[in-house]
This record gives sequence, C-alpha cells and structure tokens, in this order.
Amino acid sequence: MRFAYFYDNGGASDGRRASIGWTGFYGMTGQRTERPTTLGVVGGVASGKSFATAEFVAQGAAKFDADLEVCALYEDSSVLETIRRRWPSAVKEDGKLNRQKLARIVFAPNEKGRNELATLNSIVHPLLFEIFERWLKGLCGKEFAVVDAPLLFEVGWQKRVDYVVFVDADYETRLKRALDRGWSPEELAFREARQFPLDVKKNQSDFIIESRRDGPAVSVQVASILSQIREKQYLMSQR
Repeated sequence: MRFAYFYDNGGASDGRRASIGWTGFYGMTGQRTERPTTLGVVGGVASGKSFATAEFVAQGAAKFDADLEVCALYEDSSVLETIRRRWPSAVKEDGKLNRQKLARIVFAPNEKGRNELATLNSIVHPLLFEIFERWLKGLCGKEFAVVDAPLLFEVGWQKRVDYVVFVDADYETRLKRALDRGWSPEELAFREARQFPLDVKKNQSDFIIESRRDGPAVSVQVASILSQIREKQYLMSQR
C-alpha cells in the first residue's frame, strides 16, 4: 500500500531481504542486538538526498559518508599504486591522484568509460565495505545508521543495507536545484545518465520520501519511516 507522502514500498523485489535478513535492535530470533538498522538513501541528482540524510541524523541516526571515505581511500598509497598501474596518467608525479584525469577516463560517455568505471569500483568498493563494517561494529547504542552513498544501486550496496529510502523529486524541482548550484541542464542530464534509471531505483526501494518544495515536511516523513521500521521489528520480535 502506498501512502500519500511516504510509504513502505512492500520490500524490494531484488531478493536482498532473504540474503541479509532483518537486523537492528531486534534480529531474526527476536532477541535484542546491538547492530543498528541500516538505511541507504538514494534518489535522482539534486533530489534532496543530503537534506533527507541530515534529517535522519537529526532524529538520532548515525551517518556513514561514503563519498568522504572514498576520498580518504584515494589518498591511500596501496590504492593509488593500483590506480597508477591501471591508469598511469591518473596519478601525478608527486604520487597524488589526478581527479580530473581519472574522471575523464571513467566517465567517458561510451562503453569503454562504463567498463573503466566498473574497474574503479571493483578496486575501491570492497575496501569501502570493510570500512563500513568496522564503522558499524564501532557504533554503540545507536538504533539506526544511515548510509549516504549516491551510487548505492550502481555498486550493489542495496544488498548491504536493511532498507533503501528513495528521495523523490520531479524533474522541474531537481532542475531548479541544479541551476541553483550553477549547473547547466546538460550537466544534470550527463550526471543522471551515469546512474541507474530513477524508476528502477524507486521500484526497488522500501520507502519513498517526497521532496518537493510544496510537499510535506521531510522531517515528518523521516519520523514516519523510523516509526514504521520500529513497528515491524517489534512485531517480528513477538513471533
């Protein structure tokens, strides 16, 4: 059943629930566990993902910033050496990453670019997941953890979290926000072309947040999502 503004999407259709089970403060056995319930936030470019993530944090969730951790990995000597062997021009003479050259390689608008991006992801994301797991284990007393990873579906991380939240905004709203950032319509189109289709992400998400300027307050929607998850976990604990 879809609610007017935010709803449980009935569980994703990609089978990941069966593989990871139900976690959080009540696990598969109904026993209390210290592992936080994890939520991945996705959506279109300029849809309001960062704002929604910040609201989850404001309501008590811990935040894992995937982009920030990737930046740190790009300063790791072993990662840089792997990149240098694959793409020599992407590492400067001083040993630092040449982000512009690497971006031109992996975001080239052709099949070769897509293959190079897949290779880069295969280098970075296994390491990123190890960091994420260590981070999760280090959390103490947190009920929820939100993952800020814009390319969650593109790198398969929808299988690593308990729930996926899609932040939905129509094209006009996203374009207005993109223009406010100084982007052109072409830049918005280019960035979105590098991601999974929005309808695919939306259909495979568990909850949807409406992020329109004239829509309901995101804080109210976030509170509802957390409440629904708590209710589900409680009911499972009573089985």
